[in-house]
Amino acid sequence: MKKLIALSFLFFSINSMTVFSQIRIGGGVSIDINLPIPDVVIVDRPTRRVPEPAPRRKPRVKKRRKACNQCHRDRTYSYGEIQNQNGPFGRQMFSVVGAHLEPLQNRTEVVSYQLDSGDVLELFIVTENPNDYNYHVYRDNYRCENNRIIKVLLNGDYLDLEDGNLSLQPRGRNGFHSVINLHSIYEGDFNGSVNF
Repeated sequence: MKKLIALSFLFFSINSMTVFSQIRIGGGVSIDINLPIPDVVIVDRPTRRVPEPAPRRKPRVKKRRKACNQCHRDRTYSYGEIQNQNGPFGRQMFSVVGAHLEPLQNRTEVVSYQLDSGDVLELFIVTENPNDYNYHVYRDNYRCENNRIIKVLLNGDYLDLEDGNLSLQPRGRNGFHSVINLHSIYEGDFNGSVNF
């Protein structure tokens, strides 16, 4: 019986302890990982160019030159530029694609300049002194012994001039070197040098 009393005492003591005992856990659990976070940097790198193979070319066939039956040894080619400033269209540069000097009658000649824009500038000149290569625009009282510019046409329309000069110097056998300096009232200034 002693054993029974001891067992019952143990049983009641365990039950009474668990009934009145409390377990308290205070605070909280925090986990802090203090690692540095790297900055994200995007670098734009150009893509590498991969060269493409060149296309295969056909071999050139050398052409035989034909014999020259009608050689153009005396033909002259025109090159130069004429600049139009202070005109209604602002500053314009024209390349001369063709120029020639054509005699008319009574010592009158015309110097024609074909421009790359399709325009044609014509200067009608009178040569009184063949040793002088300069031509000038004279107003109403011109002297007959000087070379002069009678009129200037731009695309067939008369060009009103305030003043102007043309220097027409011989170059080689059939060529000329011309320097133009024309000041018109409405179309602006025409300046340039042309070889033809």
